[in-house]
Amino acid sequence: DDDVSTAPGHIAPRDDVLLLGPAVVQEEEAAPDCGPRRQRTPPPARGGASVSLLRSAPPGRPAESLDHGEISRYSRHLVLGDVGVSGQLAIKNASVLVVGAGGLGSPCLLYLAAAGVGRIGIVDADVVDESNLQRQIVHGTSTVGASKCESARGRILDVNPLVEVATYEEEFTSETALRILGGADGSNGSPSSSWDVVVDGSDNFPTKYLINDACSILGVPWVYSAILAFEGQLSTFNFKGGPDYRDLLPTPPPPGDVPSCAEGGVLGVLPGTMGCLQATEVLKIILRKERGLLVGRVLVFDAMEMKFSEIGLARNPDRTKVSELIDYQGFCAGPKAAPRPPGAVNGSGGRTMDEAETAGGDGGSSDGGPEFRSISPPDCMERLSGGWSPWVLDVRLHSENDIVALPFTDCVSPHRTVVPSDLPRDGEVLVYCKAGVRGRRPATDL
Repeated sequence: DDDVSTAPGHIAPRDDVLLLGPAVVQEEEAAPDCGPRRQRTPPPARGGASVSLLRSAPPGRPAESLDHGEISRYSRHLVLGDVGVSGQLAIKNASVLVVGAGGLGSPCLLYLAAAGVGRIGIVDADVVDESNLQRQIVHGTSTVGASKCESARGRILDVNPLVEVATYEEEFTSETALRILGGADGSNGSPSSSWDVVVDGSDNFPTKYLINDACSILGVPWVYSAILAFEGQLSTFNFKGGPDYRDLLPTPPPPGDVPSCAEGGVLGVLPGTMGCLQATEVLKIILRKERGLLVGRVLVFDAMEMKFSEIGLARNPDRTKVSELIDYQGFCAGPKAAPRPPGAVNGSGGRTMDEAETAGGDGGSSDGGPEFRSISPPDCMERLSGGWSPWVLDVRLHSENDIVALPFTDCVSPHRTVVPSDLPRDGEVLVYCKAGVRGRRPATDL
């Protein structure tokens, strides 16, 4: 046989890979001081059968082999000393659940599929919107209006038809989380999961706390990320007794303090960067390359300054172990607002516009809190055209006002806690923001 030369510092391909691999094994260009590398053409499989490196596994058992196509597809992994055949088999036998097929989930799903993760789960109840395409690269113009799960599934199978994709077109809630995660009583009587790793592709605090607690109950590591504007964070939680999300954020921030990406904006490539880093962490967990995992560390990326930094994170030994799931929407909503003082102006119950509409009404609070009322934009415009003239407070950012300005606005104030001094003492006040979240604090103050 001809020898295959390798550049200094490169790991020579194993003989069994070359002999039993694809029909032609084409090496990369040689280093400047090496002669041209040659091709090796091993004998083809008889009868067109797939050629395996190792013996096949019985049905239902972990895969013990890589077939002809897999050897070709994952050849760049196979020549890595820290991956190789055994590592690629570990990836093939792994299962990863991604909660959210949005900005973070998109690149993570694509790279996990390309790497050959054998079983990938997607949780998302949403449909593809045109505004998603600026950053959610797993979707395309042709899938606008389609289920995000099915859109992502089709793209994943186009990247790698060898992977299995499970989709969950439902909300990830306290009622569904443990079922989706595959929680069941194991042989030792303790809960278990059918997923090896969970990836956080969510964009809100309730879901992140839910992922954390469900993974804590089931003993599953999960890879966290959060993004806003030009900054992202990343860490691996619940890994072999390491810190988790409640060590990073013991209590959620007050509602409205942290805007969502829809409110605060996000640079389109930022979730791509963070999602790729999440996929990297997942593969390191699967490959058991634990030394460099982000356990006890939070990676912070500032895209504007192009800088990475780290924050140390330790597990709180006095923190109570999670034993059950709770109402995370209520948990993140914070304590109930104080009773409305006499003469205070009506508002909308402390709920977001979406929450009020979902509840089926716009009446006041029944729990002693401020009596806010919520109104949808179409209803608002109808009432305005009918002669309604409330005092209008626009709490959006000035940049948002530049996009769409309301001609009937009395005051534009992005400072959510500021109550304008010229606020009328009687009559109705309309607090306006993009999605209904940022208006809660000024409405409470009013």
